[in-house]
Amino acid sequence: MGFRMRFPTAHAILTAAVLTASVLLAGLALPQPAGADAPPPAGRPHLRVVVIDHSPPFSDRDADGLLVGFNIDFGRELCRSLGVVCSFDAAPFKQIIDDVAAGRYDIGFGNVLRTPDREQRLLFSIPYWRSSTSLVGRRGVPELGLEEAIRSRRIAAIRGSRQHAALLRLADADPALQANVVPVSTLDDLWEAMRNGQSEMAIGPTLNVVHFLLSDSGDGFETIGTPMSEDGLGGTVHIVFPPGQHDLKASVDRALTALRNDGTYQRINRNYFPFDIY
Repeated sequence: MGFRMRFPTAHAILTAAVLTASVLLAGLALPQPAGADAPPPAGRPHLRVVVIDHSPPFSDRDADGLLVGFNIDFGRELCRSLGVVCSFDAAPFKQIIDDVAAGRYDIGFGNVLRTPDREQRLLFSIPYWRSSTSLVGRRGVPELGLEEAIRSRRIAAIRGSRQHAALLRLADADPALQANVVPVSTLDDLWEAMRNGQSEMAIGPTLNVVHFLLSDSGDGFETIGTPMSEDGLGGTVHIVFPPGQHDLKASVDRALTALRNDGTYQRINRNYFPFDIY
């Protein structure tokens, strides 16, 4: 297929990337959505985990409607290490934040960055990967920084994302640029906006961009410029917990460290990424 990236190597992408993931679980008895895990057996500790409903390769559904992806595999290993039974649900990113903060889940794998506002509502694990942001467009587009790109190109971003917020900040400084901001609802919509000409570029989390470029749908596209992590566009990614769940956070932190030390994390990493995302 032969996609091209304007980074020195695939590993350099990861070096610039910054952790963006989080795990959401709840111990409440909630209705089981389609494709959710079956109720756990009685008599064993049970945690409810929530992941983003569509964020490949971190979380998605297979042909049978079952949750799959890096966060699912890693979450299951984490639960095994904790000696508990976990059931997994999926929800939009903002709902994950709200539901974990309200205690409707015990753990949230939502690719959550740590911010002062979120620290008022949630507890955060130690980092478990790093996230950054990348621009992507068709091959042959000249290299442009974000400020330069928004002045001359229509750029798609997922509505409500930190990438969308960055575009809006630039457009607010010059109202004439607002027409160049193309908000979409999902990752699939982000790539489709470029394919159908609604936008000339897209901006999204680097690891989601890499997954797109490695797919058949990404043929003919490439990254524009280098990954960005300033101004909220990247950082360390964390698992999140309801406020007050300090013992659970401490247990998860110990398990995260153990899974890194025994090679489990690296084994799962290799199933989804051609480089270490930690």
